[in-house]
Amino acid sequence: MKKFFLIVTLLTFALSSNAQWFDFSNNYDRYGVGFHLGMAGLNSEYHDLGTGVSINVMGFYLDFLQGGPAHKHDIHVTNTLYNDSVAFHINAGYQIPVLKWLRIMPMVGYCQTNAGLTDATTVNVDVNENTTSIFHDYDVTSGTRKHHFNFGAGLFIKPIRWIEIYAIGSRYAIYGGISINLDSFIGIE
Repeated sequence: MKKFFLIVTLLTFALSSNAQWFDFSNNYDRYGVGFHLGMAGLNSEYHDLGTGVSINVMGFYLDFLQGGPAHKHDIHVTNTLYNDSVAFHINAGYQIPVLKWLRIMPMVGYCQTNAGLTDATTVNVDVNENTTSIFHDYDVTSGTRKHHFNFGAGLFIKPIRWIEIYAIGSRYAIYGGISINLDSFIGIE
């Protein structure tokens, strides 16, 4: 009964506020950049916590998520070979504006997973203008690389005009993040 009451209340609120459902013109001047965190390689043999980025241009969405190898950036040098794994995703979708502040998104993509060895006896240093990165060699174990077709859906909520919070679930990943709405800063709306 509580669920029914909640659904009726939300529908009444949405319909009484002159909401325009599925107004695709809301996507025309929409630009954003996001950062997310989640589980890459879910439902596969090799999975890990990962980070990634996304871009949204006029409703078209593209993202990248990678998890692992866990020991690649460990600063300790030892006589150890770590068993590690990597999972990464590239996904694309289109945001469907249900309401001005609520979007849903079907998506498709590619997922690759593999196992390998991180050699802690090696040290590599990458020096750029402002940053220095130390890492170990990671070699993929032959025969462990797997390719997967990924599909899923996302939910995007815009609580204030400058940010958007999103959650995405797919066959091989689950992650969520925050997106900065660049259109709000350059005055398009």
